[in-house]
Amino acid sequence: MRTMRVRLSRVAVVFGICLPLAVFCKSQDRFESGKYKGFTKYSALAIVELREPFIVREAKGIIQYPNGNGFLPNVLVEIRNSSGTIKATKTDSQGRFKFRGLREGTYMLKTTLSGFQSVVGTVLLQKNAKKSEEIKIEMPLGV
Repeated sequence: MRTMRVRLSRVAVVFGICLPLAVFCKSQDRFESGKYKGFTKYSALAIVELREPFIVREAKGIIQYPNGNGFLPNVLVEIRNSSGTIKATKTDSQGRFKFRGLREGTYMLKTTLSGFQSVVGTVLLQKNAKKSEEIKIEMPLGV
C-alpha cells in the first residue's frame, strides 16, 4: 500500500504543479521582430554575437562546452536564410548537427540550450570554401 501512495503522490505533483505551469508558460516563444525575428528566445539568457562569419561548403558542425571541454547534446540549432525561412535541428550525443538541402548564400545561425547563453553568427555557404571547414561553437554558461 505504501508504494501505491508514493506513486499517487508523484502523479498528483506532476498534474498539480507541472500541468498548470505548462499552460501559463510558452515553450516556444519566438522573437517577433528585429534581427532575431523568428528565432526561438529564452528571455533569461543573454545572446552572444560572433563577429567573424563561418565560411563553409556545408551547414554542419559541432557545439561544445566553454573551452572545448566536451560536447553539448540536444542543442537547438536554427538557421535562417535571407528571405526569413528558418530550419531547425538538434545536436546529437556528440554535439554534432547538419542541415541538408541549403543553397549557397548567407544565413544567420542561432544555438539555444537551457542553462547556456545563446550564440548567433553568420554562415556563408560557398562551393569554393575549404572542404574540411565546419562550424564550431562554444556555448558560454548562462547568466
